[in-house]
Amino acid sequence: MADITVIGGINIDIEGCPRKALLPSDSNPGDIAISFGGVGRNIVENGARLGADVGLISLTGDDFLGNNARDHLAGLGVDVTGIVHVNDCNTGMYLSILNQENDMAVAICNMDILERVTPAFLEDKLDQLSSSRIVGLDCNLDFETLDYITSRLHVPLFLDPVSASKAERVKPIIGRFHTIKPNRIEAELLSGIKIENDESLTRIGAWFCEQGVKRVFISLGDKGAYYRDEGGEGIVGTSPVEIVSATGAGDAFSAAILVGHIKGLDAEETARLGIACASIALEVKTAVNPAICWQEAISRMNI
Repeated sequence: MADITVIGGINIDIEGCPRKALLPSDSNPGDIAISFGGVGRNIVENGARLGADVGLISLTGDDFLGNNARDHLAGLGVDVTGIVHVNDCNTGMYLSILNQENDMAVAICNMDILERVTPAFLEDKLDQLSSSRIVGLDCNLDFETLDYITSRLHVPLFLDPVSASKAERVKPIIGRFHTIKPNRIEAELLSGIKIENDESLTRIGAWFCEQGVKRVFISLGDKGAYYRDEGGEGIVGTSPVEIVSATGAGDAFSAAILVGHIKGLDAEETARLGIACASIALEVKTAVNPAICWQEAISRMNI
């Protein structure tokens, strides 16, 4: 059984970018890239590359891409026994078409398969989850499933809210999570407190702790990250980095939080590790930078 188990989605990301101005209703010569994605999957890959013992509980569908995604994780040493194949649904897919300026022109997302991650699906996986030292969840799961898991597991739980609209579903149960990592918009929505200065960050951190959360990390974009636990609070700034894509930075930070928990890092050390891992993720276009590793992350913590 893995030290870290994540319940979340596996996506296949397909991105097309035209070489000239995008022409609607026509075939556009361009470049097409296919990569593995999904918040849960990305967190697990980052964790594995950081040297942690990780596992993923998820679903893949009736297509070869899902099998490839599972095999890719297995090749990194991830426990994939909790990834279930279903025959009558496709693996989660995100198809995006960019314009000539690399901004999204249109996208189609099919994540229907995640609706099958239900309490009934997870019931026979409770033993696996209970043997983990920490379990990661994201708000791509529906409220019924989040409520089921958080009411039955007695190990530390980590939450990545994913987006402001999805974060709303955990408001009634936010105190069941040991550790959370919202961005500033998600933190404001969950707490009802507007972030205007350091004092308001302190009030938000205190509010989460009053609900029962033990550790709070709020990502502040290029301003760094706020952290709080019973040992104190603070803000960790960022270091200069050449940004290629911000797509996977949040997932790398989440992986760092999970790994930091396993390694016994305090909140400030964990926040520094998170910023370091996010900076590595920013340097590539793919959701996970294959160059991420414990040694590189530690070296950037000391910059």
